[in-house]
Amino acid sequence: MNDPLKAKALCHLKYIDAVAGAGGVPIVIPPCLDRELIASALDVLDGFCLIGGPDYIPAQYGGHPQPAEDLMHERRHDFDLLLAEMLLEKTQKPVLGICGGHQLLCISRGGALIQDLRSEWSPPSKAACTLQHSDGERADTPLAGNVYRHEVKLQPGSRIAKIAGAEKLMTNSYHHQAARPDRLGSGFVATAWAPDGVVEAIEWNQSDRFVLGIQWHPERLTDLREQRAIFESFVAAAGGER
Repeated sequence: MNDPLKAKALCHLKYIDAVAGAGGVPIVIPPCLDRELIASALDVLDGFCLIGGPDYIPAQYGGHPQPAEDLMHERRHDFDLLLAEMLLEKTQKPVLGICGGHQLLCISRGGALIQDLRSEWSPPSKAACTLQHSDGERADTPLAGNVYRHEVKLQPGSRIAKIAGAEKLMTNSYHHQAARPDRLGSGFVATAWAPDGVVEAIEWNQSDRFVLGIQWHPERLTDLREQRAIFESFVAAAGGER
C-alpha cells in the first residue's frame, strides 16, 4: 500500500454478494480521510456494513504492541475509526459490523480488545474449554477454512435473536481477537457468546436503531436462512423498516 502504483482498496466479494442478495445496492467506500467526503457518503447512503481485515492498531485502545505484519495500514485504520465515529455520533443510519467491523464498533466508542485469544483469554467457567477461533489454529487440519463451526448462544429478546428466530446459532470463526467483555464501548451491550465466553455480538443499547456487531462471518454462510436474515434485516432497516 505504500507504493502508489500498487496500492489498492479491496473488498471481499462475499460482502458485496450478501448485501446484493438481500436486496441492497452495495457501494464500496474507499479509505479517504476527508471529513467532508465522508459526510457526503453519510448523507446519500442508507446503511453501512463495516467489514473485517487485519488488526486495528492497539495504541487506539491502550493495548500492547503487536507485530507490524499483523496490523492494518494506518490509512485504513484512521478512516475506519473516523467513519465509525461519524456514523454513530452524527447519524441514525443502520450499521452492521462483521468480524473486524464488530471490533471497530467496540473501539470506536472507547472499548478495548483481547489481542490474542489463544494466549490471553481464559473462560469464565472452569468447565469450559477454549475454542479454536482463529483459522490459523486450524491450518492443515480438516477443520480449516469455512468447515469449522461452533455454537453461539443469543440473548433472548435481543435483536440478533429476533433476526435468527432462535436463541442458538452454529457459526464459522476466523478471528484471533475479540471485544473485551469489561470494555465493550459506550452504548453497547453483549448479546451473544461462544461456549468459552467470548463475546460474539454487541448491540446498541440507547435506542431501537439498528446497530449490530457480530464476530463471525455470515456473508460466508448465506446458504443458511438464519445467516441470510442478518443481511435481510440490515437492508430492511436501511430501507426505513425497524
